[in-house]
Amino acid sequence: MSVSGFSARRIYLIARRDFIGYVKTLGFWITVLSPFLGLGFGLLASTMSLKSSPARYVSILDETGRYDGRIEAEIIARQEWMGEAVLQQTSRFTLDAKQRTALDGAIKAGGLTAGKAYLAEQGKSLPQSFKLPESEVVLVALPAPNLDALMPYIKGEQSIIVDGHAQKLSGLLQFFDGPDGAQAKYWTINPSAEGLSQFANRVLRDDVVGEYFSGSPLSYDNYRQARDAAPKTQKLNPLKTAGEGGDGQAITMIDKIPLLVAAGFSAFLWLTIFSGSYMLLMSMVEEKINKALEMLLASTRFTEILMGKLLGVAALTIASMAPWIIMGAVGLIGFILYGDAAIASALTDAISMKLISFFVVFFILGYIFYGSLFMALGSLAESMQDTQTLVTPIVILLTLCMMVVPIGIQTPDSALVRLASFIPFSAPFAILIRLPNDPPLWEILLSGTILLLSSIFVVWLASKMFRYGVLSGGGLNGVKAWFKTKVLRRKSA
Repeated sequence: MSVSGFSARRIYLIARRDFIGYVKTLGFWITVLSPFLGLGFGLLASTMSLKSSPARYVSILDETGRYDGRIEAEIIARQEWMGEAVLQQTSRFTLDAKQRTALDGAIKAGGLTAGKAYLAEQGKSLPQSFKLPESEVVLVALPAPNLDALMPYIKGEQSIIVDGHAQKLSGLLQFFDGPDGAQAKYWTINPSAEGLSQFANRVLRDDVVGEYFSGSPLSYDNYRQARDAAPKTQKLNPLKTAGEGGDGQAITMIDKIPLLVAAGFSAFLWLTIFSGSYMLLMSMVEEKINKALEMLLASTRFTEILMGKLLGVAALTIASMAPWIIMGAVGLIGFILYGDAAIASALTDAISMKLISFFVVFFILGYIFYGSLFMALGSLAESMQDTQTLVTPIVILLTLCMMVVPIGIQTPDSALVRLASFIPFSAPFAILIRLPNDPPLWEILLSGTILLLSSIFVVWLASKMFRYGVLSGGGLNGVKAWFKTKVLRRKSA
């Protein structure tokens, strides 16, 4: 199909050439598979790290007779706390808000054992698969009665026997009474080992605090309870109805979900536009240096090359981002099906057809705008050094435009974010972050119109720059000379 010499088939062939050319490379498949490989290697590394980390055997030499039992209790309490935290976090995906509240109450009343029992009552499979995190240190009995006799063990010259096997003593925690009260020293040949020092610091601090309160009718425990029971300022939204979401008019994390979803879409838009535009730039520079563009120009129009490359790299960008899209969609669907009902409902409402539609529109316009701009710059570059010089300001500008997203999260009604909606460089990101607050439709349409007209202008300008950069061989120096003579009206030297 051809209109006035403008061939859609030639555009398709150029797009297919660019797409297949990248798909055949090893780098493309590394990029596509990198999310799955990264996830696999991450799980493998975590498993290997846990299995390869040796147990750290430590002992306590308590010359005061007051601290060895307390340190052991601190270790047990820490393990209990870690188990409770893991249990609560993992249960977020299997319990609703009411059940999570009940679980927190059970854990507060009876600890980890009560929490696991509550889950068993709910018919959850977590208690069978749940494992208490293992301690980094293992307390063992003193192999010798005093510090001098213990030094060979600490230095690694002698070994201790644990379950019939010879092991190294990683450290020794020593308590003794000094002139100013109890003191502690941790002996180890491993300079980065924390060992039991953090537990020792805690019990010594509690002693000092307890002594401070001992001279008055007050107590540290009552102080902490009173502090924790202090009233908290409640944030309310008068636009919410009393029964909405089960939280009345209180502002909760659920109210922020639409903004966070819009921010995620904006970040993804920025990443795809940047990666696609940069691939266009590098493709243009490489083919110009290799004289491949001159061969294409023998049978193809400038605009056809531009449109063909835009389409080909767009398809390539979508293909390379597909694993991230799939993983995100699977995770989102899983959370909606098995997560908290209120959050799942908020997520479903946030990912509306309105958001998706405008995301697609502004993605296409933003990609054409930035892609044409990068291609025009690439046609002027004569070397990779020129490429860096030309692209750095655009990358900085693109990064600065992305800053409207955090501003939009904190202050959705910001005049800066609204202004950014009508600036072509930042419009794709600013509009998306404003959508949860329902901006006037005319502002969205005006922003899209400005971006569309700007994209058309950039394509036209890119075609002119492309023609000049490829055929004239002027490159960046040629543009500078043209600007001096035509714009500044300076005579050439």
